[in-house]
Amino acid sequence: MPIPNFLLIGAQKCGTTALYAALRQHPDIYMSPNKEPFFFIMDGKLPAYAMPGPRYTDRLVYDWDAYCHLFAGANGQQAIGEASAIYLSSYYPERTAERIYQRIPDARLIAMVRQPAERAYSAHTFYHARGLEPLADFAQALAAEPARVRSGAMPDLRYRLNGCYYANLKPYFDRFPRQQLRVYLYEEWNSQPTAVLKDIFRFLAIDDTVAVAVQRANVTYQYHSQWLGRFLRNPNRTGRWLFSHLPVQVHAQLTRWNQVTPPPIPPAIRRTLTASYREEIQQLQALLGRDLTHWLNEEP
Repeated sequence: MPIPNFLLIGAQKCGTTALYAALRQHPDIYMSPNKEPFFFIMDGKLPAYAMPGPRYTDRLVYDWDAYCHLFAGANGQQAIGEASAIYLSSYYPERTAERIYQRIPDARLIAMVRQPAERAYSAHTFYHARGLEPLADFAQALAAEPARVRSGAMPDLRYRLNGCYYANLKPYFDRFPRQQLRVYLYEEWNSQPTAVLKDIFRFLAIDDTVAVAVQRANVTYQYHSQWLGRFLRNPNRTGRWLFSHLPVQVHAQLTRWNQVTPPPIPPAIRRTLTASYREEIQQLQALLGRDLTHWLNEEP
């Protein structure tokens, strides 16, 4: 049974869902149908942190044979992968990197990173809209983060810590040869997706002339109605009956009406949060050999 030879390791809210969707279009790539099995953050059992419910836990795969079975559909593709963005989080990155190295030491690893204050704000907005973040105020959620870490809250809510890319990437650079790692910037993926994909295809040693469609995915929205947003995403029995008797367009129209583009991050919070990342960003610059001084700008 085939096993993965590359992983898209994150980070969360940095475009990994859109990249996963683009990669799986390439005929030489097989992506796990379960985008995020989370296998390498676990050690043969479900992780100890609090989980919001079965829709979250049902996708987690912690048994090696079951994990390998995710790739059973591969049929001669040269590149076989999955995309668990939590691998590049603050949730024990040393353990995660070590587990990957022990199982698939020749794997090629791909990461995308984003200005960390912007990433944190996007994550908070995203999880609040989906009912996983109880605090609507971003500043309050940041202040609650240390207590949440101590209490074992789900690591997706570590808004500040998950943007510490140097600390979270360093364990991978310590174990894997540099030629097995690629780190891209979210802004270059947004502005030049075709160029990024061509580079990834070359990195995976597959045909880089194949054209694939790139569409936004897993977009961060706020909702006019939190209740309606939850109902449309996960309808109860009455909702499922209702939608089965209505045109598909009605569901789509309700979804579009309920989605609101969130306002930008409050400038004062952006300045304070960016300043707190200054040393991290400078260390990441040195690690990657890339100029990231634009991330230190107080204004977007």
